[in-house]
Amino acid sequence: MNRKKSALLAPVALAVGLTTALAGCGSSSESTPSTAPSTPAGTTAPAASPQAAKLDPYEVSIIYYGKPQKDDPVIQEKLNEYLKEKINTTVSLQPIAPSDYQKKTELMMNTGEKMDLLFTASWLGFSSNVTKGAFLELDSLVEKYGQGLKKELHPLYLEAPRYKGKLYAIPTNKEITQGKAFTYRKDIVDKYNIPIDKINKMEDLEPYFATIKEKEPTFTNLYVAGGPVSFMMYETRSNYRPIGPTPGKLPMFFMDYKSKDMKVKTVLDQDIVTLNKTDAELFRKYYEKGYINADAATTTTNVADIRKQGKLWLQSTVWKPGADIELKLADNFDWVSHVIEEPIVTTDLATGSMMSISRTSKNPERAMMVLNYLHTDPYVINLLVNGIEGKHYKKLSANRIEPIKDSGYGDTALFWVVGNQFLNYLKPGQPDDLYESWKKFNNEATRFPLLGFTFDDTKVKNEIAQLTTVVNEYKAISTGALPNPSKMLDERNTKLKAAGLEKVQAEMQTQIDAWLVESKK
Repeated sequence: MNRKKSALLAPVALAVGLTTALAGCGSSSESTPSTAPSTPAGTTAPAASPQAAKLDPYEVSIIYYGKPQKDDPVIQEKLNEYLKEKINTTVSLQPIAPSDYQKKTELMMNTGEKMDLLFTASWLGFSSNVTKGAFLELDSLVEKYGQGLKKELHPLYLEAPRYKGKLYAIPTNKEITQGKAFTYRKDIVDKYNIPIDKINKMEDLEPYFATIKEKEPTFTNLYVAGGPVSFMMYETRSNYRPIGPTPGKLPMFFMDYKSKDMKVKTVLDQDIVTLNKTDAELFRKYYEKGYINADAATTTTNVADIRKQGKLWLQSTVWKPGADIELKLADNFDWVSHVIEEPIVTTDLATGSMMSISRTSKNPERAMMVLNYLHTDPYVINLLVNGIEGKHYKKLSANRIEPIKDSGYGDTALFWVVGNQFLNYLKPGQPDDLYESWKKFNNEATRFPLLGFTFDDTKVKNEIAQLTTVVNEYKAISTGALPNPSKMLDERNTKLKAAGLEKVQAEMQTQIDAWLVESKK
């Protein structure tokens, strides 16, 4: 396999791969702000709505996954000036820090707080929130007020976030899938002549871990942040991919995507047990040799913070074209990657970043209008993602900018959280054809056979709660910090079985069988 590039974009913690935030960089000089960014080539911004004067005023709340920034009020004011003219609408920007997001939004949903647009994702309990009625059906709203975003999105995106055939979220328009890669600091690769194209599994890294531990003692070879974390390497050793719920954030149900029998497997199946034990014992060995950070079982520090401090030379990451440049923008180091798992479009990946409309919205129609602007209007999306020209970034050309360091905005990685990333300005180092390469990447990705299947956990909520308790009890196994990991996995699996894992498996199989029959009609 040829050398490819990578960056960390997935917002879910894996063994050594966590979320990265895009840091602003560049000159601190300012120029006179323009009234609106120019429209990127090949796109057409919507004209002002002729019905704007006929619409009653309404404020759309936008609750999204992102660290609050100093100039959020400034951006909100600019958005309101623009959207009030277009659709007589103002917005209330409500960013919530990633560490608090799920807990706070679940509370808001449970108490019935008024919300309009709400960021959601497969890894934030999207399917569970759909089944409990937290989100509105969107098909008719898209047909009436979202034709622009429907035209922009890859068709597979609108297949994924469905439940019983109904659409409940609009994905962020970006890469529809991600491969997995080992991503390396280029200076370390060059210094020690590391043959990254030949490193395809975790075991292959051991001799280089030994070298770096001896020669570069300030580096951590494998940074593992607490738990529970999945044994991600089973995906490179087999054709299994996660499906359904992840109690305690641990993938527990799987399907062989190349098999035609469409049977649900679990962590109790012997072949998966063997894969998990292999990885658990490997991580234990690496921990004992000092290759994994000593506080792996308890730390909550994000890997991005460790990376920015210059203490990492390796990460296992997700991959898409041009993502290595985003890593460089985040920490100013050059990174290079080797892809170890080619991309597959699964429901989880295609629903990894979305906006839903809350059932408590007082005006879902207006919320959809705003969402349509986020997907079709270059001014709106670049204002929200990048800020104001001359204040938060310098314009280098029609579609390219340089962020201004410490400007008060742009330090949060909103580019993958909201709207249409294909309309975002390019930043230093990103190639001119970046978005064309993404489109090719999306079109060529392998489709998972259960794309669009959403599990209804209504009948097994108690079992899932019990499974989550068990997972949390044994969450540190995968960090390598605990002795006798194979024995502990056996103990955990015994408790998972007693907690009702097989009941959830049977319910999932029943739903999949019915979904397959319905999808063939």
